Amino acid sequence: MSAIGTQAVKGGLCGYGRSHGPALVRGIKQKGLVRHLHELITNPRSRGYSPVHLSDPLTSSSNHDTSQHKPGTTHDDEEEYDAPPHQLIGIKTTLLGLALSLGFCLFAVQFSFAGIIPLGLTTLGLGLALLLSIMGVRALGETDLNPVSGISKLTQLIFALVTPSHSRNAVTINLIAGAISESGALQAGDLLQDLKTGHLLGASPKAQFYGQLIGSSVGALVSASVYKLYTKVYTIPGGLFQVPTGYVWIFTARLVTGQGLPPRVPEYAGAAALIFAMLTALRIYGNSIRNPDGSKGAWWVPYVPGGIAVAVGMYNTPSFTLARTAGGVLAWYWIRWRGREETPMIVLASGLILGEGLVSIVNLGLASAKVPHF
Repeated sequence: MSAIGTQAVKGGLCGYGRSHGPALVRGIKQKGLVRHLHELITNPRSRGYSPVHLSDPLTSSSNHDTSQHKPGTTHDDEEEYDAPPHQLIGIKTTLLGLALSLGFCLFAVQFSFAGIIPLGLTTLGLGLALLLSIMGVRALGETDLNPVSGISKLTQLIFALVTPSHSRNAVTINLIAGAISESGALQAGDLLQDLKTGHLLGASPKAQFYGQLIGSSVGALVSASVYKLYTKVYTIPGGLFQVPTGYVWIFTARLVTGQGLPPRVPEYAGAAALIFAMLTALRIYGNSIRNPDGSKGAWWVPYVPGGIAVAVGMYNTPSFTLARTAGGVLAWYWIRWRGREETPMIVLASGLILGEGLVSIVNLGLASAKVPHF
C-alpha cells in the first residue's frame, strides 16, 4: 500500500509539474520567488468565471503592474468577470418574465379580493413594490439586512394618502398594499442573494434561473399547503402561535387610516416618539465622548434604553423575549467572560434553529394525525 501511495504521489507531482510547471517558472522569473508564492497562496484562481480575490496591497500592486502591459485595459476591467454569453439570461426573457409575473399578480389579487381593492390601487402597489425592491436589494447588499418591515410601512403610509379614510375597506386595502411591497422586496433580495452566491462560485446564471423558477413554483404550493395544515391543526393567532408581527401590521393600518384605534392614540404615539428621539440623541452624544484612555463611548450608554428594543419587547411574546435574554447572557459569558471564540456560539445557535424547525414539523405531523405526544 505504501508503494502504491508513493507512486501515486509521484504521478500527481509529475502531472502537476507538466501542467503548471512552465507558468510557475515564468511567474518566479517575472515577480520573484517570494512575491509569486505569496500571490499563489493569497490570490488563488478558480476555474469559474468569477474567482474570489482577497484584497492585499502586495497583490494589488502586482496586478496593477501587470495591467500596465495591456494597452486599453484597466485594473477594474481585468478584475471584473462574468459568465459566458450563452449562460446569461437575455433581456427578452427578463422583460417577458416581468410582464407575466405582474399580470399574474394583478389577476390573483383581483380574483382573491374582488370588490375590495380597485385595479388602479393594485397597479400602484405593484409599482411601489418594484421601486422599493431596489431599495431593499441595495440595503441587503450593503448591510446583509433587508428592511422589508420598514418598506411595507412606507407603502402603508403612501396608501393612507390615496385611499379615502371613510372607505369601509381602507384597512384591508392598506394591508394588501403593504403585503405586495414587502413580498416583492423580500423575494427580490432572496433571489439576488442566491445569484450573487452563484456568481462567486462560478455557477451558470441560466441554470440558477431555471432552478429558481422550479423552486418558486413548488414552494408556492408547499407553503400554501403547510399554512392550511397549520391553521387546521392550531388556532392562529392563539396561545402557541400569537403572530405578534401581524398585530403590528394591522395596528399600523388602523393608525394611518384612523380606524379602529382608541382615542388620542396619535398624541401618545407622538409623545413616545419625542421621548425616544431625545434618548437616541443622548446615546449618540454618549458615543461621541472620548475617554481618558483614548477610547470613545461613555460607560452609561448601554444603559440608556433604545426605542426599537423597547418596542420589540412590547409586541413580542415573553417566550421570544426571555429566550433572547438567555441566549444573550450565554453569549456574553462565553465570549466576554471566558474569552472564547464566537464561532462555536454561531454553530450552536444554528443547530438550535435547525433543531426547532425539524421538531416543529414532526410535531405538526403528529398533531395532524392526532397522535398523542408531548
